[in-house]
Amino acid sequence: MTSQPSHSYFVVMIDYGRKGREAIVDPEMTYSNVVDRVRSGEYKNILFIHHIQMDQTPDDVTEAVMYDAAGLHLRKREVA
Repeated sequence: MTSQPSHSYFVVMIDYGRKGREAIVDPEMTYSNVVDRVRSGEYKNILFIHHIQMDQTPDDVTEAVMYDAAGLHLRKREVA
């Protein structure tokens, strides 16, 4: 029996104010890619970031991505 590949992707919802909203969905984008784009400022005015996995409820990973993008996990290690 052949196992099926695990399909997952991230949805980044951007708020443009009066201009509307945009859902950015790129099946090739990894968690690290999302963090890098938030850190660089490419993604701004984020409403939410969801991680979608086949046959599972979407996970809201907004807080985790923002935390990692801010480098807070690195700062905590330096202080300790």
